[in-house]
Amino acid sequence: MVTLHKSRVVIIGTGSVGAAVAGAIVLQGLCNELILIDHKPNKATGLAMDLMDGSEFISRFVAIREGDWSDCQSADIVIVTAGPKPKPGETRFQEMDAAISIVDPILSHIARSGFDGILIMVTNPVDVLSWFAWKRTGLPRTQVIGSGTALDTSRMKAIIGEMTRLDPRMVSGYVIGEHGDSQFVPWSTISFIGKSFTQYLADNRPRYANVTLQGIEEQTRKRAMVIKRLRGGTSEGIAVTVAGLAKTILWNERRVISVSTLVDGQYEYDEHDVFLSLPVTLDANGVGDFVDLHLTDDELAKFHDSARIIREHCAMIADRL
Repeated sequence: MVTLHKSRVVIIGTGSVGAAVAGAIVLQGLCNELILIDHKPNKATGLAMDLMDGSEFISRFVAIREGDWSDCQSADIVIVTAGPKPKPGETRFQEMDAAISIVDPILSHIARSGFDGILIMVTNPVDVLSWFAWKRTGLPRTQVIGSGTALDTSRMKAIIGEMTRLDPRMVSGYVIGEHGDSQFVPWSTISFIGKSFTQYLADNRPRYANVTLQGIEEQTRKRAMVIKRLRGGTSEGIAVTVAGLAKTILWNERRVISVSTLVDGQYEYDEHDVFLSLPVTLDANGVGDFVDLHLTDDELAKFHDSARIIREHCAMIADRL
């Protein structure tokens, strides 16, 4: 007899980001069942119907429906995308008070359901809310992650790909720290077509006379604001990123990805009780081993500064626990 494992993913929040994440998961056929939860049930029902209508033309059938909190109990992954609608010019931290008021009761519902899978936080400020989710749900640290700088890492690679007209997937390395203004690229660890990216630029300086490492880093940091200005918000990049995280977990791929996770004394990082993005192995059990990047003194100082900023904002909502 064949024993079937029917994977179930729950998405909470069916706004622009949640809908895009759902679409990316369905188009890739990543799970057997996708369940949508929204404080406006009709939105979740409508999105489920809309996605199901295209079933004839996708590679693998995914059952999709509107659900409730009890569905979290048997889910492999719960993805939280619910949050306030961003206001023009507002930073992620400026959204924090409104976001915590939305996310706090959601996390309580998840905890009460008996959920024991992998929780992926997407709502911003994602590092702060991932720490809060870990505290609120009581889940093991390995089972709570934030999307973090997985998207920023892909953005950095995309920018290098646009610049060189080469496949961005040939860039090896990660953006780390906060998913926000204090994020940074540890250039000492970035390689491209078999050499350090710093050396690649030096070897091809006439072709890239106006390109600097600082310029690429700044473009990466500001990419989201540029997209928001051009089209009113970001959704597609984060959707593909979160679908990629779900695939890595559901299919036990053991990829190394920079996600927001609890940093608590690992290696040289020497930080405690704070969620920040570092490259870690991801598999069916969630967060595995950390990758020790051997940062330079300057890079390590930037990492500590990023940790300080996140910790200060976590302290602002600690009374909600």
